[in-house]
Amino acid sequence: MKTIELLSDPQFKTGFHVLGINPTINHRKTYKHLDYNGEAYQTNWPIWQMAQWWTPYNLIDATFKKITDCYVYDTPSRRIEVNPKKGFLRLNLSGSKEYPQGVRTSGNQPWSHLLIEQDFDESVSLDTLQALNLKLNFNIEAVEDHNEGQFNPNLHAAQLLWYFVIHDKGIEGSAGYGNFKEFFWFGIPIYDNRYPFIEESMHVDQGGIGTTGRLIYSMSSRNYLKEPIQMGKDYTIEIDILPFVLKAKQYALDHGYLKKHDQSNYQIGYMNFGWELPGRFDVKSHIQGISALAVIK
Repeated sequence: MKTIELLSDPQFKTGFHVLGINPTINHRKTYKHLDYNGEAYQTNWPIWQMAQWWTPYNLIDATFKKITDCYVYDTPSRRIEVNPKKGFLRLNLSGSKEYPQGVRTSGNQPWSHLLIEQDFDESVSLDTLQALNLKLNFNIEAVEDHNEGQFNPNLHAAQLLWYFVIHDKGIEGSAGYGNFKEFFWFGIPIYDNRYPFIEESMHVDQGGIGTTGRLIYSMSSRNYLKEPIQMGKDYTIEIDILPFVLKAKQYALDHGYLKKHDQSNYQIGYMNFGWELPGRFDVKSHIQGISALAVIK
């Protein structure tokens, strides 16, 4: 049985290439390589990217320090800590600093992101798969509410999310996110402060600046979490998401979100993971052992 680990560098040895602040202007351009002061493994092309959409504190200005085997980048509102020997990644984001003027008051206002992303070296077609096994160890250490009594669940949230893009074969001669003609988002939601469990949902990515207008299909967290997340507790996700991906693809076809009906046209070729903070929350978290293993028929 052939297996393919879709994620390159799951231990983050190559560092992170930082995207801009405004996705509608900066698009996929990278502005700095978090290369651990030159100690990151060198590659011929960027593997991991890091999105920092809408922050007032650009990561290109982050301070750097090394503590034993950990590389630490700090801005006033976020901390990135990486231990490549252990495959450890800390993602802390302070909404209280990201929103100095107070809470968002409209759904059209953008919100803060701290995401890691990558295009897969080898995209796999859905019709070749027997399974798609995900694994992740994570710990949400703290989620602090700084909405100052103005919390509105329709506008404000702290969300830790894992997304894949299910897409066509892309524009001829091009590869990677931004070059897909037909695609939708497939979500494995980890945490949302508004709910003990996150239920299955289907909606269009719209409202804020830079949204894609594409279907977002999220599976229920009840499929891989046995209890509501407790702060400071270690959790492990292990699940074959292929049945849910095929269900989502069929939903997208049936409801006009995809145009091509040949399953072989659809592949898995990109992912992102991290925090989205429409609300004024301070969050602290770390992960290890991230994996997306494709099992070929």
